[in-house]
Amino acid sequence: MKRLVIVGGVAAGASAAAKARRTSEDIEIVMVEAGPYVSFANCGLPYYLGGEISERDSLFVSNAETFIRRFNIDVRLNTRAESVDLEQKKVQLVAPDGQSESLEYDRLILATGAEAVMPAIKGIQSAEGIFTLKTVPDVDDITDRIGSLGKGAELKALVIGGGYIGLETAEQLNTRGCDVTLVELADQVIPVMDREMTLTATRALVDSGVKLILGEAVIEFRRDDSGVQRAITSGGSEVEFDLCILSVGVRPSVQLAKDAGLAMGDSGAIQVDGYQKTSDSAVYAAGDNSETIHAVLGRPVCIPLAGPANKAGRAAGLNAAYDLMGRSDDDPGRLRLTGVLGTSIVRVSGVSAAVTGLTERQARREGFDCKVTYMAGPDHASYYPGSEPMHLKIVWEKESGRLLGAQCCGGKGVDKRIDIIATAIQGGMGISDLEQLDLCYAPPFGSAKDVAIQAGFAANNSRKGVMPEITAGELFEFLESDDPPVVVDVRSPREYEEGHLAEAVNVPLSQIRERRNEIPTSGRVALYCLGGYRSYVALRILMNHGWDNICNVQGGYEMINMVRGTVEEGDAPEHTCLTPFDAAGNA
Repeated sequence: MKRLVIVGGVAAGASAAAKARRTSEDIEIVMVEAGPYVSFANCGLPYYLGGEISERDSLFVSNAETFIRRFNIDVRLNTRAESVDLEQKKVQLVAPDGQSESLEYDRLILATGAEAVMPAIKGIQSAEGIFTLKTVPDVDDITDRIGSLGKGAELKALVIGGGYIGLETAEQLNTRGCDVTLVELADQVIPVMDREMTLTATRALVDSGVKLILGEAVIEFRRDDSGVQRAITSGGSEVEFDLCILSVGVRPSVQLAKDAGLAMGDSGAIQVDGYQKTSDSAVYAAGDNSETIHAVLGRPVCIPLAGPANKAGRAAGLNAAYDLMGRSDDDPGRLRLTGVLGTSIVRVSGVSAAVTGLTERQARREGFDCKVTYMAGPDHASYYPGSEPMHLKIVWEKESGRLLGAQCCGGKGVDKRIDIIATAIQGGMGISDLEQLDLCYAPPFGSAKDVAIQAGFAANNSRKGVMPEITAGELFEFLESDDPPVVVDVRSPREYEEGHLAEAVNVPLSQIRERRNEIPTSGRVALYCLGGYRSYVALRILMNHGWDNICNVQGGYEMINMVRGTVEEGDAPEHTCLTPFDAAGNA
């Protein structure tokens, strides 16, 4: 009987094993896992730490007994794969009792995942209570540490890293009543997003009581004579802590593959083709340890996320099983991954932030001649109780109108809009297609013209010249130039008095026709309102009267504040007047 050996469990390895068995009953399958659990929800670990997931058993997607009984798979837990001999087709294993075994394979799948990065911080070796949060034993150790200290609300927790896991961990420790400080080297949290799209989540985190230090790195751990531990940052801050969670990123776990001589990609992960096959025809790789094609860039990348890992494992399992069944390489039943977008989301103190595809920063770095469109809107009809605001940003190619990426932040419904646009990008759609989306609508669920559709309207208006526009960032650049624009705030006098750009004059939309002669016909003129819709109407009125020197500030005063605002200034509006639609829901 042909043998398939899978090194690694969790997302990719477990998916590969189950798919291989569903494909064939006539192969022997051995799954080797270095840890004590074959498959667990590592994305759920912060929520178990905070008590939002109350039962530890809920973390286990499956167990060894299920794989043994349901799938007839030989599961080897707490067993390390120390080396691979590609010529002899053997994997050298070390069992829990220390015994070594040379296991032959006909096909091999490497699903070794990624490993947490351990930064080289001075004093880290002698510090106590330093943890990563990647496995069930990790969360067990953290929970034990909290219990042993017995400090309750007096416990001081330090989280290093403002990515998804870092934010979720900070939120959950804060929920437990800990005194939490988060330190992030970048000048923003959620580094995979554009900065202005992270500020809503940042403010929510700080408002919840988490102390935030941005733009600084922890460079040293110290302990005084009384046993108190402190983290010293590059900016001179000192943070006292009882517990420290390192969440500075992960790197693909590829040493086994490297030592075996498999080809590595430019990303540092294992090089594979679309079918997950490595440079050795008998070896596949899947998950966080291997590359896949980026659906926008069209080149190999390594994006360590659970969704792509599961799909890659499924493909590797089927394709390896097909090999052992004698199916041809061009068999139409084989699975091929078409690409990933890095679609991901995080919740921070009641605010959600999500991204798919390229950010504006990434797109420009990659050489795309791109434009962006901001759109604000409610998650469902604003007249129906309980609607929550969100801000959507789409990135698109100027010449073709091709969708490159999107980001969204706000309350309910952020995931839905990013999923819509991720699907559109995967399907090769552009901004003109967003206008034509046919989305379900009833007042409790959505709007007659969804914010994603509204973004399509605005982007196409911009592309066709119907709505000349600038971003809030560009507005600030122009204001600092030698030839600053005239800025017109078209909101009501009450809104204007409550807060406005210092450079802005107030000409309310209701008076724009009568007072249009107050607006220059030469030089640059920028119009803004709260969310961008009223200023668009004012722009159309003026353009229809012959003005050709005007532009609309995308996202209005809310986006202006998001771009210029900082947590300390606290100058962002509360979003209570977010109404970028008229009574009929038109844009």
